[in-house]
Amino acid sequence: MFDRTIAESLIKRNCVLNFWSAIDIYLFKTHVVNKKLFGVSNVLTLPYKNASPPPEENAQAMENLLDQIVETELDSFECETRKCLLNLGCEILAEKTAHISLHELSQQDCDGAIVLNRLLPKNINAFQPIDVVCLIDFKLLRVRLQCLQRSTATSLFPAFPFSLQMTQEKLSIRCLSTDAIDERSDYWLREVLLERMQKWMESSIPTNATGTSTASIRSLALVDNLEQYNCLFNELKQKYGLSMVSIWAECTDPQKFVYEDIAIAAYLLMLWKKERTVKGLDKLQSFVDIGCGNGLLVFILASEGHRGYGIDLRKRKLWDMYPVEPKVDLRVETIVPSSSSLFPDIDWIIGNHSDELSPWIPVIAARSSYRCRFFLLPCCAYEFDGRKYQRQNCALSQYGDFLNYATEIARVCGFEVETDRLRIPSTKRTCLVGSARRYPETEYEQWDDRITALIKERSNGVETLPDGNATDSWSAGFKPRESTEKVRNCTKIDRSVVDKIVTIVFEQLLAKRRIAEEFSERSWNAGGTIALEELVKAIPQEHLVALKAECGGLQTLLRNNHQIFRVEKGTVQLRIPSKVSDVVDAALVRKMKKVKNFKPINFKQRVCWLFVNHPDGCPLVERECKFNHGS
Repeated sequence: MFDRTIAESLIKRNCVLNFWSAIDIYLFKTHVVNKKLFGVSNVLTLPYKNASPPPEENAQAMENLLDQIVETELDSFECETRKCLLNLGCEILAEKTAHISLHELSQQDCDGAIVLNRLLPKNINAFQPIDVVCLIDFKLLRVRLQCLQRSTATSLFPAFPFSLQMTQEKLSIRCLSTDAIDERSDYWLREVLLERMQKWMESSIPTNATGTSTASIRSLALVDNLEQYNCLFNELKQKYGLSMVSIWAECTDPQKFVYEDIAIAAYLLMLWKKERTVKGLDKLQSFVDIGCGNGLLVFILASEGHRGYGIDLRKRKLWDMYPVEPKVDLRVETIVPSSSSLFPDIDWIIGNHSDELSPWIPVIAARSSYRCRFFLLPCCAYEFDGRKYQRQNCALSQYGDFLNYATEIARVCGFEVETDRLRIPSTKRTCLVGSARRYPETEYEQWDDRITALIKERSNGVETLPDGNATDSWSAGFKPRESTEKVRNCTKIDRSVVDKIVTIVFEQLLAKRRIAEEFSERSWNAGGTIALEELVKAIPQEHLVALKAECGGLQTLLRNNHQIFRVEKGTVQLRIPSKVSDVVDAALVRKMKKVKNFKPINFKQRVCWLFVNHPDGCPLVERECKFNHGS
């Protein structure tokens, strides 16, 4: 067999054991090294054990095995591969294994495995999925890869066969074909894949929020057909993406929130489709989205035919911008966990960033009805009584520890809990799904007693109130947030307090006298640079208390006065004023780049703070200053 080294790299001796963990990341998460890919669908994994003792002629036959099976049609790939292995005297160790890590297989009595993966492109209009065959040899620490049916050259995957192999402490990438290597693939293997493999092997494989190695965790694990999900996601993007971005009325980034909700909607639609198939349901599932926010998820699910509505404690601007048909049912209500906040006729309770209601989502689903299920995508961590959740396991992040806590709540509620990772532009993307109960319906009351005991235990010693009255809360300590969102960015502080703090900081900076080079002829004092921590000590305590009450702090206040101060990397200095001509030139550059809705800058609307307050006045003459000098 032809074998030519493309690239190789020395690996630290104690990192060689990470080879299979790194291979797991590359084979099953190829999209992390190729941004044109959406993901990888593992079609088949067949672990095998070589004949013992192996016939001498089998050695060459095993070397040629990849060449044989890559010519197989996809429909008959599994059958033909099994025949090839049996003809070589190999024992197939599993009938059909999917979603199992190679790291785990390497620890078992297994000589090798054949893996068939389907690479799914992000842009399904420009690229077709590619099937890649991987021949794994655990004894030789080698993986050989080739496109099924010898696909033509593509930017998604090299068209020629190649291998990844560890020899002693050297990681090498080798070409296994006499065909010419295209420069793009050659560069990618040398400069991207080799470097990334070395990084994965030499650094400890990262863990997720709950402490599990990310090498063996695959996102969208509960989606039974990743290719269908990809198609559905692209379809929903075409239907709702651009139109919602164009009318976005919220102050948040539409590029993030619109496509995040589209991805969540695609996930739920795939999950519910799978449920209907497994349970033989004809009717589409109903839902209620608790803490629906902008209501986009409700709008998409309703538009796709599911009966449901959203609840939030305040209305959003976007609510009035949804089309009349289909009617989007969005309700302004304050949910207090009690017997009056149940949904007995609803199939699924959705908690998408439901904040202080997150620990209550499994409880509400459990008590709504025996057949009610839940989907929870938690963000902020809270206890039952509305307190911030305190981390119990210092080995995990607060988010990871809360995920474990929410999982335990769901189990106490009687749910079989499944955990999955979504493909959304957010660091908080782990969801909990409770689609089945752990107990028969006849034991419903006994499990409800367990729920009551857990709430009492976790509600800071506050006993839960009796459930006989529909107005009684399940936790006396729970307080929902106010329906009117307070502005807490230091803009509501008394102006006299702001002026006093600004003056203190200004004087502290001027005391560290420094002449600005650009205004050296005027000997203009630009002041020094002081750390925020040092400035805090110079401000009276009562002023700091006022800042803290507004959730801002000194840094926020100073940034609100950006025309005076420059805050950077934890330090503060005076902002050197820029000339009108410099600002106009910059504006013209932006205009030349065809920035939409370009408007000329209107200067001289405010009095120059430096002109009035600086001992040396403003270093600029009035015609060059962006602010008014009082004339």
